[in-house]
Amino acid sequence: MFFPTRPHYFSHRINQEVKEIYWNAMVVNLALSITTLFEPIFLYRLGYSLSGILHFYALVYLGYAILVFLAAKITSRIGYKHSILVSNIFYVLYWVLLYQIKFHPILFFIAPFFFSLQKSFFWPPYHADIALNAKDDQRGREVGLLFSLIQMVSVAGPLVGGFIAAFLGFKELFILSSVLMLASVYPLFRSAEIYPKHNFRFRNFLLVIRKFPVNFFAYWGYAEDLMLMSLWPVYIFLVVPELLGVGFLITVASAIAIMIMLYIGRVIDQRKWGKFLQISSVFYGLTWFCRQFGSGFGQVFFFDSLTRTGKAMINVPMTALSYKLAGISGADQAIAYTVFYEFSLSIGKILTALLGIWILDTTGNIFYVFIVAGIFTMFYGFLKEKK
Repeated sequence: MFFPTRPHYFSHRINQEVKEIYWNAMVVNLALSITTLFEPIFLYRLGYSLSGILHFYALVYLGYAILVFLAAKITSRIGYKHSILVSNIFYVLYWVLLYQIKFHPILFFIAPFFFSLQKSFFWPPYHADIALNAKDDQRGREVGLLFSLIQMVSVAGPLVGGFIAAFLGFKELFILSSVLMLASVYPLFRSAEIYPKHNFRFRNFLLVIRKFPVNFFAYWGYAEDLMLMSLWPVYIFLVVPELLGVGFLITVASAIAIMIMLYIGRVIDQRKWGKFLQISSVFYGLTWFCRQFGSGFGQVFFFDSLTRTGKAMINVPMTALSYKLAGISGADQAIAYTVFYEFSLSIGKILTALLGIWILDTTGNIFYVFIVAGIFTMFYGFLKEKK
C-alpha cells in the first residue's frame, strides 16, 4: 500500500499486474520527460516551420490510425508484454531516425512511421492490461496514483533533458532516453506473459462505435495533447530561447499537478466524475483560448502550470471511465474499446493538425491554432458511460 497514513487517497491491495505497469510507466515516462519536450524544438532548430512540424505529427497519427488495427491483431498472438517490448524497440528506432533527419532530410517522412508503430504496439495493450486488472471500487484512485507517479518521475525530466541538450547535445539526449526506454520493460517480465484469450476483430471495433458513438468525438479532446507535443514546446522556446530555461520552466510547472491528481482520483471513486469532467473540459479548453497573453517568462509559466493542472483534472476521470468501459466484458471488449479509443483520438489529432496547418499557412498566427485546440479540448465533456 502506498502512503498508508492517507489510505483513502491511495490504492490498496493493488493487483500485481497493475504494480508492474506502475513501475514500467515510471521508467517510460522518465525517458519521455527527458526527450519529448525537445523533439519539436529539435525540428524547429533544424529549420522546419511550425506548419512543417504539424505536418510531421499529422503523418504520425495518420499512420497510427491505420496501423493500430494490424498491431492489435499481432498483440493477440504475442501477448501484451511482448507487444510493449516491441513498441519500445520502435521508439528507439524512431529517435535514431529523428536525429538523422539533420543529415538525411528524407527521414522527415519516414521517422513518423516508426513513431506510429510504437504507438500501435504500446497503447492498446497498455490500456487493456490496466482495464482488465484494475479494481472497480478504486479504479479512479489507481488511475490517479498512476498519473501522480508519472508526474513525480517526470518533474526532473525536462530539467535533465534541457541540461543534456544544452551542454552535451541532442544525440546524447536521445541515447539516454533510448537506454531508459529499453530498461522499462524489465518490471513487466517479473511475472508471466499475458496471453488473453481474444482475437481482435474489426467487427468488434464497429460494434464499439455503434455502442458509444458520442465517445468517438469525445476523444477528439486530445487535440490539446497534440499541441503539448508539437507547437506549445516550440512557443515556450521562442519566449525562453534557452534549452535549460525551457526545461526548468516545465519542471517547476509539473510539480503543481501531482497532489491534484490524487485528490481527483478519490472524487472519481465517489462517482462524481460526470459533472466534474464536463466542468474540467471547459476550464482546460479556455486555458488554450488565453495563450495569446503569454508573452513573457512569467505568463508562459503561469499558462503551463494551468495546462498541467487542467490536464490532471481531465486525465484522471476521462481515463478511469475509459478503463471502466474497456474492462466490463473481458479481453475482447478491452482490446476492441482501446483500439476505438486510440483510433478516435488519432482522427481528432489529424483533423487538428490539418486545421492548424491551414491556419498557419493562411494567417501565420499560432494563437488561432491554440483556440482551435481549446475548442476540441472541450469535447472531452461529451464522454459518456452509456449510449
